[in-house]
Amino acid sequence: METQPSTVASPVQFDSQRMAEDMALKGWTKLELAKRARVADMTVIRFLRGERQTAPTAKKLARALGYSVRRYLISSREAVA
Repeated sequence: METQPSTVASPVQFDSQRMAEDMALKGWTKLELAKRARVADMTVIRFLRGERQTAPTAKKLARALGYSVRRYLISSREAVA
């Protein structure tokens, strides 16, 4: 029986710096973003640190800021550079 080589999908990364800049432009704190996105404040803190960046959280945060989650996606080329 032949085994197929495993393919590991690279995890999606989000631009937390850009998100922080968008927050600053609105004059929002992490707590304000958390309230508007209806997530825990520690969720925002971890996300902006680059920890636990999940697509559902990114989507909630992006929507709260008034943008599509695509604004914060980092392409695989950018991640390597």
